[in-house]
Amino acid sequence: MDEIENREIIAMIENIHLLRKLFIKRSTSSSPLHFGQVAIMRTIEENENCTQSTIAEQLNVTPSSVATSTKRLQKAGFITKTVDKDNLRCKRLALTEKGRDTILRHAEIFKEYDSLIMKGFSPEEKNQLFNYLNRLLAEMKSIEGINEQADGDPMKLTMLLHRNMEEICRDSDENKN
Repeated sequence: MDEIENREIIAMIENIHLLRKLFIKRSTSSSPLHFGQVAIMRTIEENENCTQSTIAEQLNVTPSSVATSTKRLQKAGFITKTVDKDNLRCKRLALTEKGRDTILRHAEIFKEYDSLIMKGFSPEEKNQLFNYLNRLLAEMKSIEGINEQADGDPMKLTMLLHRNMEEICRDSDENKN
């Protein structure tokens, strides 16, 4: 067997990424939530009665983007905001029943899809693949100078990477003008 070229492996990874994005777009096209809002709602679910600054800190996003998203989520009936009794300027966030149901449905869709795509792998093969991909991820983060660990939560790393991408695009656009 001929040696596989690096570009063939990278092209395969890019295709896997694009197929995953297609699935996400297709499966969430009828959802009222945007990608970042799901992460915000998951963070609220994990940190009931948290503040907007807690979400911004945990997801590595700007407080203003969290404020905009939470305002939309509240208006749509997915979350509630209550004034903190000890600090009247602070608002505490919680999921509504509608919010909990929506997050649960999202999680079930992704869990089912993940099970389908991984069904042909044994536990040993999954571990081996995970270790290879983890090494690749660590090398790529190192090359890009990204040192944040995101506490082992892939969603937090995803949000961090999206934020980095947005900053680079914004800087690039500013330099062109």
